[in-house]
Amino acid sequence: MAKNKLLNFVKNVSYTAVSNILGTLISAVSLLIIPKLVSVETYGYLQLYMFYITYTGVSYFGWCDGIYLREGGKYYKDLDKPMYSAQFWLLGLFEVILYGIILAFAVMFASDANKHFVYMFVCISGVGMCLRWFITFILQATARIKEFAIVTISERIVYIVLVMILLAFGYRNFILLIAADVAGKYISMFIGVWYCRDMVFSKPGFSKSVFGEIKENISAGIKLMFAGLSSMLIIGVIRFGVQSKWDIATFGKVSLTLTISNMVMTAINAIAVVLYPMLRRTSREQLPKLYSIMRVLLMGIIFGGLMFYYPVQKILSTWLPQYADSIRYAAILLPVCVYESKMAMLINTYLKALRLENMLMICNIAALAVSVVCAVLSITVFESVTLAIISILIALMFRGILSELVLSHHIDVNVKKDIVIEFIMSVAFIICNWYLGFIGMGIYALCYAAYILLKKNDLKQAIEYIYRG
Repeated sequence: MAKNKLLNFVKNVSYTAVSNILGTLISAVSLLIIPKLVSVETYGYLQLYMFYITYTGVSYFGWCDGIYLREGGKYYKDLDKPMYSAQFWLLGLFEVILYGIILAFAVMFASDANKHFVYMFVCISGVGMCLRWFITFILQATARIKEFAIVTISERIVYIVLVMILLAFGYRNFILLIAADVAGKYISMFIGVWYCRDMVFSKPGFSKSVFGEIKENISAGIKLMFAGLSSMLIIGVIRFGVQSKWDIATFGKVSLTLTISNMVMTAINAIAVVLYPMLRRTSREQLPKLYSIMRVLLMGIIFGGLMFYYPVQKILSTWLPQYADSIRYAAILLPVCVYESKMAMLINTYLKALRLENMLMICNIAALAVSVVCAVLSITVFESVTLAIISILIALMFRGILSELVLSHHIDVNVKKDIVIEFIMSVAFIICNWYLGFIGMGIYALCYAAYILLKKNDLKQAIEYIYRG
């Protein structure tokens, strides 16, 4: 990696790092304050809304993903602005029509009046989110990371400020809390439009070629869209099963556990965002070495971070006693971060850069199949929330291992030994923290020390490589 590339990489990571640190702090405040002040049922409806909006990305059928794949590594100034202006407005029109139809059917068949409001806000959010994704995918693909970071964090800042105001004045209604999230999404979308105003408000180039470009983008992005959908459904089918089997309060408690692990993943995504356009501009010969370096550093940080689970779990359980039983499940779920961090930062990014989105889709669909089987067994047969949580870990662990083995074949790196070591470390973490408590924290710390000793040469080489630039 040339020195200027390293400096640009660090500079861009710093933008997303600041954004994601703020995002993590906001998520932490949300995690500590909202469930403390609202009822378990209200929090359940809020989480149901959050659950559904994760699937709104399906509604553009890979359109934005295709732009991301095809334009990755290009410079913003070189884009055909009139052509993308036309696509932006056509996408907006399409989403308004589509979500109007979805809302009509959702209200028609929903029996719960509270869910009517949830569906309505999901559809309103869906339109704004798809337009924002159009903008943010272009910002990411063209390495305008500073602007991307500002657009991303603005949503969370607006949301938490509005929520704090509502709670301070005694408002506890889930409808108002959801409305605050919708406001954050639209304000961030408008900020993104401002950054790309020369493109959005350029005279749209409506012509046959635009529809040809849309077709090309959807054709390129549909596999990535299905990969993303199946990825979300890996957890989604289990969460949907929990929602169907048990009450809204249980769904909210399980969602709280997932929120804890998602906070960790937010920080990891800071690097993943920057990495894709950089890899598209990097020669293929450098990719294996770069992968090995980032992988060993990432795993060292993640396994070290897991040592803080026990004190954090105790603090959260004391602060949110009504969620103490569900917070304990984080001992099972946090090792997901080991596999999801590799997926988000390395495996997904590399497969996209190498245009192997087809393999990414296949791996995610295979993991989804595992998730469905686990969901049926844990929820329908054994009727166990604990087994449902374990099912999430099994499915994501399977996806991470399978995907990395596929990638390692294409970039010619040997990761089998590391996969075994990481599996042992993950199991050790679960046993130590689920069964042994405070003593387990000490035993896991010893396991981590052994891991560092085992990998010390690799870590030293990785640090020296980065230092040399």
